[in-house]
Amino acid sequence: MNTLVVIVNHNGKKLLQRSISSLLNTESVVFDICVVDNNSSDDSVDFLKKEYPGILLVKSSKNLGYGRAHNLAYQYYPNYDYYLFLNNDITVSPNWLDSMFTLLKQKESIGVVGPKILLSKKREGKYVINSAGMDIDKHYLAYDRYEGEYDSSKYSITEEVDGICGAVMLIPKEVFEKVKGFHPKMFLYYEDVDLCLRIRDKGYHIYYCGNSVVYHEHMASTEGMGSYRRNRMNIFNRYVSIRDRLGLFIAIRETLWYLYSWIVWKILYSKNITLKQYLDDK
Repeated sequence: MNTLVVIVNHNGKKLLQRSISSLLNTESVVFDICVVDNNSSDDSVDFLKKEYPGILLVKSSKNLGYGRAHNLAYQYYPNYDYYLFLNNDITVSPNWLDSMFTLLKQKESIGVVGPKILLSKKREGKYVINSAGMDIDKHYLAYDRYEGEYDSSKYSITEEVDGICGAVMLIPKEVFEKVKGFHPKMFLYYEDVDLCLRIRDKGYHIYYCGNSVVYHEHMASTEGMGSYRRNRMNIFNRYVSIRDRLGLFIAIRETLWYLYSWIVWKILYSKNITLKQYLDDK
């Protein structure tokens, strides 16, 4: 299986050290690694050239964000059969990739496969789920399944889901080509949801592979970004996604609905329930 693992990096030298080291311990599956560097200033490029000269390196003259940087890797290296898009704050277990490829062989018309993502820091000595695939509701809001739950064998299953968290996404080349990659107008946030929705629009299925396990140092790659900026980008990118898929009227309607719901929740309910709990009743 001719596979390229693509890692996007921006000033993440310390994260790359852990991530690449774990990747090199992967069992059973052979792959190449490509790092797209988003104009880092922390010596990431020199580190990669010195420590991992066999890795493919794409240097961007500006910070392209997440999806556009992955698109750039595809433009440079379009001849692989599978692309595995990976955060630089992810470390992997030895059989993580073999499990996902086994699933790809067993099912037809798969557009994306994603693993069980655990938080790298344990809570009370136990691993905690970051994402086991995503639920996407009728308003195109996405939620990581079982987020915050202690990991157990009941989550080591395979099942079809609405979406896959962008921290780790395995996609066949033909699928990535048909949807024309990640949305070019999205810098960060919601680009994984948008990609999954467009893949589903093409008739493909999305699967969660609970036998594949990776570990996420959650928010490590964007720790300098405030919550206001994250939320603003998420709202805007959701609007763009809905507009391009379903039209301007629906995009405006859904954005206004969300903003109104958020205001009501913030004023009346935020002390008692989460925003997700409030929106689940809508």
